[in-house]
Order: sequence, then structure tokens, then C-alpha cells
Amino acid sequence: MSTRNRARGVAAVLLLIVGATALTGCSASPEYGPSGCVPRFTVTPDTARAGDTVTFSTTDECGVDVPEGGWRIEVSDDGGVRDDDIARSTDTFDGSWSASVRLPGDLRPGDGMLTIGNWDYSSCPDNASCAGPFGNLTITD
Repeated sequence: MSTRNRARGVAAVLLLIVGATALTGCSASPEYGPSGCVPRFTVTPDTARAGDTVTFSTTDECGVDVPEGGWRIEVSDDGGVRDDDIARSTDTFDGSWSASVRLPGDLRPGDGMLTIGNWDYSSCPDNASCAGPFGNLTITD
């Protein structure tokens, strides 16, 4: 294989990787959610104590309808503590969605997770494990 053909091959593979990467997130999961997307969330800071306030956010755009009463934000720790409806937001996932969330005081140190509690899983088959919007954090003493 000539150097020129090898360079074209490498360029083609890189273009394929970049294209595949651009399709992740909302557009990569057409079977989930009412319009075929699941936004990717972050928690900032990603290490916090019980009682601290964190920001739960996404820069993904996802054209799903906001449920009546808004999105319900839930938090859980790896010890099984789960608090429902600790925050709400009526904003759309327009690429700048965020919510301030005060972490409950009874969370145990370790891995934690914030989720959208009223995400619509109705299109997920009964025998499947389908993605939902979440963000991870570490809960410290």
C-alpha cells in the first residue's frame, strides 16, 4: 500500500470515528424517550457532602415535552437511600438546561446519582434495560 493510500485510509477511519462520536447522546438512542433522545447529564461539583447544593445540567438538546408539574429530580446513594422530588424544573432541554439541587442530609458517603424521576420509559421493551437521564457524583463525609 502506498503512503498516499495509507494516509487516505487513516483519514477515512478518523472521519468515521469523528462522525460516530458526533452521533452519540440524543440521536444515538432512537428507541428511548418520546422523541428518541436521552440527554447526557453532569453534576457539578461531582464531589459533594450531604446537605450541599450541586448543579444538575445538560448541554444536549432534546425535544421532549415537559411533563405537567415539571421534571422531578431524584437523588440516590449506593446504600439504598433514595429521595424523590428533591427539585423540579419546568425548563426544556434546549442545550442550556440546569437545576440547583440541595442534597438531602441523610445520604451515605460513596457513589451517588441524580436522575429525572418522571422520564418516560414507555417505549422501552419489558425485557430490556433502557437508558434514562442521570448524572453521577461522589458523596463525601
